[in-house]
Amino acid sequence: MKRKYITLGIAFLCAMLFPLMTACQEQPKQTKDGLHIVTSFYPIYAMTKYISGDLNDVKMIQSRAGIHSFEPSPNDVAAIYDADLFVYHSHTLEAWAGKLDAIKYRSNVKIIEASKGLTLDKVEGLEDMPITDGIDPARLYDPHTWSDPLLAADEADIIAKQLATIDPKHQAIYEKNAKSFRKEAKAIDHNFQSKFKKVKSRTFVTQHTAFSYLAKRYKLKQLGIAGVSPEQEPTARQLTEIRDFIKSYQVKTIFVEKNISQKLAKTVAHTTGVKLKLLNPLEADPENNKSYLENVKENLTILYNELR
Repeated sequence: MKRKYITLGIAFLCAMLFPLMTACQEQPKQTKDGLHIVTSFYPIYAMTKYISGDLNDVKMIQSRAGIHSFEPSPNDVAAIYDADLFVYHSHTLEAWAGKLDAIKYRSNVKIIEASKGLTLDKVEGLEDMPITDGIDPARLYDPHTWSDPLLAADEADIIAKQLATIDPKHQAIYEKNAKSFRKEAKAIDHNFQSKFKKVKSRTFVTQHTAFSYLAKRYKLKQLGIAGVSPEQEPTARQLTEIRDFIKSYQVKTIFVEKNISQKLAKTVAHTTGVKLKLLNPLEADPENNKSYLENVKENLTILYNELR
């Protein structure tokens, strides 16, 4: 009888533990001897994943929404402190990253700022604004470097160099992958340098000012309905100036985004008689199974086709 109860007890225990064991088995496994890397948002995730190849386990904490107003949850912060490495874009974009304190929380996480060393442009209209108390100087700069394929390659290089420092035994692989990324980026840039030289119009209007570096690379002029963040809505006077701009430059299209409200853009389009077309600022995961540079190329193709 005693043996029977023991057998039943073991069976009951197995039944209780089996779902937990299964759940554990279903979790993604970290690559053996690889780094556990957490990234802030899609472009940084895609670059880090490209440079890492199959060596490391790379995750991102923000994937479906815009990055400008994003604040990490307690679970996100815990994931960062639990990682070997955290990669983010810049203090300009993710001010919250500057508040991370690995020592305070007894974490060994290493932190990489992917745009460190790049020269960021000041937001148009703020070039001469003096730095005064209460103003974070970083907020005066435009963070959208990832729209430019060559600047994206620069960031991939920065990530590769830092990974090689942290994981020197795989330095050759990181350097090889960075060179491959740059080669593809240069091919895209070369193709569109030639194409944009021939376009009829060099001016385009966007839902928010997310393509300044792209515009600068190809000698185009961008006007955003909102500022560098979609949350920065224009004043009534600015809206009037935008409408006048569209008429003066005979703009035919306002480029809008899938993940934010298009209400204001639709109003401007209705009053000016222009059409709307999607252009992805790549601030969230496009979830389309394309590589990062393929998505950049698609943006350039859409823009070229509207301007030619």
